Amino acid sequence: MSIRWNKHLIILYDKQRGSLVCDALKQAIGASFPECDIVTVDDGGYLPAGNRFWRAKTANFSAKRVPAVVGWFSKFRERNHLSRIKEERTAIMAGEPSKLTLSEKRSNSISRIVNIIDRFRPAIIVTTNKYSLKLSLLARQITGSDVRIVSVIPDFALSGGYVRSGVDLYMVENEGLKDALMRFGVDRDKIVISGLPFSEDQRPTHSRLEARKLLGLTGNLPLIVVNGGEYCTATIKDKVARLIAENGKYSLLILTYGNRSIVRYYKKLAEEYDIEVLFKTTLEYPLVFAAADVIVTLPDTHFIFSAFVNKIPVVLLDGVTVLEHEIFQYLVSAALVTPARTTEETYAAVEELLVYTDRRAEMIGREQGYYLKERNTGSASLLYDLIMLESGEPAE
Repeated sequence: MSIRWNKHLIILYDKQRGSLVCDALKQAIGASFPECDIVTVDDGGYLPAGNRFWRAKTANFSAKRVPAVVGWFSKFRERNHLSRIKEERTAIMAGEPSKLTLSEKRSNSISRIVNIIDRFRPAIIVTTNKYSLKLSLLARQITGSDVRIVSVIPDFALSGGYVRSGVDLYMVENEGLKDALMRFGVDRDKIVISGLPFSEDQRPTHSRLEARKLLGLTGNLPLIVVNGGEYCTATIKDKVARLIAENGKYSLLILTYGNRSIVRYYKKLAEEYDIEVLFKTTLEYPLVFAAADVIVTLPDTHFIFSAFVNKIPVVLLDGVTVLEHEIFQYLVSAALVTPARTTEETYAAVEELLVYTDRRAEMIGREQGYYLKERNTGSASLLYDLIMLESGEPAE
């Protein structure tokens, strides 16, 4: 399609959790429509300054008390979403905006999105998380703007926070997400399956040997990378400890995201069992995936999808939140991961993928098939539907 698209497009994202999705979207749109002015705004630009600090503190507090606190709060939050969706179902089905409350009109968070709309006069706002979606819909009502609002759901399963009235277009990862949105009353013509945005910058830039040296590994044992997600590995301590207790059968790289108490706990165990355990506070995708032999992770969608792309087999642990359970069920039912709920199942799954090369090749083959399917339908569909949305024509 040949088109000059000299419009402003705003991508709102969560810097802490969604910058990779933002980068992938910006690359895909910018490559096809260089005339389009793309502005990216992280959550520091549309949320109060204290929000990030408060989120970090509450996550730290919860990490010390999971799974009880996190599991309970997750269920409570999803129940609230379901209750709200039930009340708004008529508006959702009709595509009408929800009602504004006085407190929302005076919210500093919404006023920041209002300022963004007034400044850039965007044709489209693309949101990559449920918070920016909610704020954008409310800001559009306040300004009276005709900006189109797109919700990219960068996950394998649906959180109720994404179900809002007034969304112009949903871009989802799979058929199950589309079905879930339709059950809540969203018009099927407003939902397209565009795959998961993935940045090619996440591919390894080093050989396996170079990556292992850069990480500081001293031997040539298989490397198990452990990812505990937002709450570090507080919910899976027993499973990680079981792997450490194998007395040096393999090395471990544990992603800690700055949680010092987790580091102290595993260092003690590593000394006791004389095993090489490394820690990283930040996730360097190209380096980690170049060195990894097996991934052990909670249901962290983008991390898992990156493993698929980079041909690393995944041992998937069940989490404690509602969303984590649903992601676990989706991936297990599709036979894309090796599931493990208990400590012994975790150990057995890792052993199977390291020892049995046929099983390892089988899992990698399934992952690659899934990734290639998403790649073939993803960016092209996303760009086409953005253009159709701007032109006022319905997406197919």
